[in-house]
Amino acid sequence: MAWYTCSVNNVGPATDGTETSVPVVYINLTDTGNTPPAFVGQWFYAAEGGQNQILGVALAAMNGGKQVQAGAVPPNSGGSPYTSVFRLYLNPS
Repeated sequence: MAWYTCSVNNVGPATDGTETSVPVVYINLTDTGNTPPAFVGQWFYAAEGGQNQILGVALAAMNGGKQVQAGAVPPNSGGSPYTSVFRLYLNPS
């Protein structure tokens, strides 16, 4: 797992997702803490057991114009087009 400072671009559940049990929550993030960014507009899914909480933090970030700290599997690991977010924390500033 790697840590990134990110902006949240999109977030929401998918009724046809299969990565976790219901609800499957997808989150689109842009790395803002590295130059150049590690990823821009990258899709992740909320790890099993954290779907509702990650959805809540991501929505709060979007609504409040805040950034998040994301603990995630680096994108494109293992050839998958997206990987999982295990932790998502709202930045206070």
